[in-house]
Amino acid sequence: MNIQIGLTTWNRHPHLLPTIKTPTLTDYSHIFPVVELDTFFYALKDANVVANWQQQVPANFKFIVKVPSELTWQQELAPTTTFSDLFMAFRQTIAPIIASQQLAGVLMQFPPAFDLTEQHLNYLTLARKNLPKLPILLEFRHRSWSEPQFIGQITQCLQKLQLTWGIIDEPNIGLESIPRLPLITTPPISFWRFHGRNAENWAKKGAGSKEGRTLYRYSTTELQQLAAEVQAVASQVTTNYVIFNNNANGDAADNALEFSQILGLNYQRPGGEQLDLF
Repeated sequence: MNIQIGLTTWNRHPHLLPTIKTPTLTDYSHIFPVVELDTFFYALKDANVVANWQQQVPANFKFIVKVPSELTWQQELAPTTTFSDLFMAFRQTIAPIIASQQLAGVLMQFPPAFDLTEQHLNYLTLARKNLPKLPILLEFRHRSWSEPQFIGQITQCLQKLQLTWGIIDEPNIGLESIPRLPLITTPPISFWRFHGRNAENWAKKGAGSKEGRTLYRYSTTELQQLAAEVQAVASQVTTNYVIFNNNANGDAADNALEFSQILGLNYQRPGGEQLDLF
């Protein structure tokens, strides 16, 4: 049972190391084996940025990298750019971690407006065509993707395209949210992403609303329930990636470390420091 737990980014976790306010990637890699990064969601950078990451971590460390926002329909493409152009540029940017087999997955987090339509299903086919053989992790945020009458067909489609269904823990706010469904569409990988359960903040829109959406600290009971669900799926796949994104108040690191203890993985801070849970 291979379960790897990580956080979103490495440097926004003030509780991770009591004596270091802003951990480095090297600091982080001494505790967690995988990290999720949104560096290229906002703008592509030179592949040297990725190569620099590699120099700071062990050879078996893994990266989950979010695609540029245009590739998940959250920004308009530049007038002279096509989806295929941007997919190619993104692939070239992350080429170093592809070559070193340090890419755990390419994350495509779609907005609530990306609902279940033929056009959007065709786009998933386009994504696979443009990122052949790479592990693609999907996060949907419109309820239509999880409707019981469609879930069987969606599962078959994702299996055919070898796209990983993201198992997401988020607040239930109706159509613009999706329940936590433990679907396995790619036997090599399961992907879990925990945002917290702050429904009031999750539903907010407008300027400044993003910051508080992940303001939530999981209780031990909630973590035990989630751990049981991960364990129930873990034997069906080769590797299970679990990312904690409930970090508006810096709670992700503590929750992820406690989660590792519940699963018997026992991640620890350098020096073997135990968790202060109270």
